Amino acid sequence: MVLFFFPHAGGSAKSYSSFKRFLPKELTVVPMELSGRFTRSSEPLLDNVQDCIADLIEKHSELLSGDYALFGHSMGTVLVTEFVKQTKAKGLPQPCHIFLSGKNPPDEDVHCFENIESASDDEIVSFFTKNSLSSNAPVPDEELMRALNRVLCTDVRMAERYKATPDEVKFGCDITVIYGKDDPLMQSVDMKSWSRFTDGKCEVFPFEGDHFYFQQHKEEVCKIITERLGLSD
Repeated sequence: MVLFFFPHAGGSAKSYSSFKRFLPKELTVVPMELSGRFTRSSEPLLDNVQDCIADLIEKHSELLSGDYALFGHSMGTVLVTEFVKQTKAKGLPQPCHIFLSGKNPPDEDVHCFENIESASDDEIVSFFTKNSLSSNAPVPDEELMRALNRVLCTDVRMAERYKATPDEVKFGCDITVIYGKDDPLMQSVDMKSWSRFTDGKCEVFPFEGDHFYFQQHKEEVCKIITERLGLSD
């Protein structure tokens, strides 16, 4: 079985490779790095969710023939939603389970910015830094920091613009929803509302912690993943 990890805004999908030590060896972990980011920085920086997903489907199509599951954190939940939408439209096999972490459903009017179109790069970086929503630690290299902030702002803008309703996208499998109770983005969100996007079962697991709650609970999160996929640890 394959588990695809979709990144959060401004983050590398490779960062989830650290989950591997707590997951069964028979589970193949595949980071879904977006074009123009980190390990794919030499490629075009795609700036909308639809193009990013079309690129990923083409790049990983050979892995979609067997059993697979999806895990998306924050912006990753948006990417997961669009991934299901596009793979269904193409008649491709669907995931056996979906894990959604740290973000409200994409049809709810819950956003970081009142108007993302008027938000400046400085405002986006400041908001994400102040609320501990970015995994990018400050680096002394100004050029590198500008590149990291450019990726963050591109990701935030495309995630904020994305909308999808249960009528447009319905997950044909059970889903597991996970979040940090102290996450500033979760304070006005009912994560049980993700249940509207599936015909299957929806389980919700709150953890102590902020937006990156899983950094302190990696083993517990991986235990949930392992159990929901019916694998032995």
